[in-house]
Parts: sequence; structure tokens; C-alpha cells
Amino acid sequence: MKSLRIVLAPLGAVLALACSTTPGPQSSFDHDANFANLKTFSWYADPAEDKGVGSAVVDTRFVEVNVKKDVTEVLGKKGIQPAAADATPDFFADYHTRAAGILSRDVYGAYAWWSYPVYMGTQNQREAVLAIDFRDGNKKLIWRGWVSKLVGSSPEKIRRQIRQSVEQILASFPPAPGKL
Repeated sequence: MKSLRIVLAPLGAVLALACSTTPGPQSSFDHDANFANLKTFSWYADPAEDKGVGSAVVDTRFVEVNVKKDVTEVLGKKGIQPAAADATPDFFADYHTRAAGILSRDVYGAYAWWSYPVYMGTQNQREAVLAIDFRDGNKKLIWRGWVSKLVGSSPEKIRRQIRQSVEQILASFPPAPGKL
């Protein structure tokens, strides 16, 4: 009986942790694309695309400036630089953000006939998705990475979340040769 508890206790802890967190960064890519020759990029501008919305804390421009700055810095560390204004880039970068709605609406505490009164309240948390796309010279999508996060409550927290999200997403770029 004791050995069963020794086995089940860590398993229960792992399952509880797995259920309590948002999924980590994910990516998908075109297995026929050649990522070894990608050295310069430009930002892809689709005039029909809405980049999403900001929030009550920051606006869309704040998100755009920080995402582009962070993507450029992280790619620079990988040896990939922005293309000169008059040069043709090896690939195009783009990003997307979307609010994923209310993540949780929890009630704190509870009333019972036999207990002291407990104050009740509601907590709303919004989750947002950041996706980064890379397109080849023909503007065909060759790589996409994305992550979901709870939205921060201040501009500084949101700026840090953007930086952390970009680093996490681009950790898997470029994909290793032969990776399926």
C-alpha cells in the first residue's frame, strides 16, 4: 500500500501541474522549405489584414512596435538581419495577435450555513495569442510559431510578455534539418 502511494503521489502532482498551465510555444513548418539560406528578411504587409486589437492597457501600435523590435533582435542573434531598403529579402516576417477571450471567471470563497461569511468576487483574465509567420520570397507561408499567454495588467508587464513570447516562439526557428 505504501509503495502505491509513493508511485501515485508524484503522478498526481504531475497531472495537476499539466492541467493548470497554458500550453507552451508551438510551431509548424513546410518540410520542403530550405531554411539554411535565409539570411535577410523584411516585414510582410498585407493591406487587408487587421493586426488585432490592443487592450485597455495598451494600443495596437504598442504591440506592433514591440513585436517587430523583439523579432528583429532575436533573429539578429541567429545571424538573420533586416534586408536593405533596396534589396530583395530572403523571406518575409509577419505577426498576428488575437484575444482568446476570458480564461477564467472564478468565484472566491463560498457561503455555508455553518461557517463565517467569506467575501465573494469574480476574477476575469484574458488570454491572447501571438503568432509569428515567415513567408518565402513568393510570400508562401513556410513557418509559423505561436504561443498563448495571460494578458498583463500594465504596459511594462505586457512589454516583458511580448519579449518572452517572441523568444519562446523563435527558439524553434529555424527548424533542424530533417526534423519532422
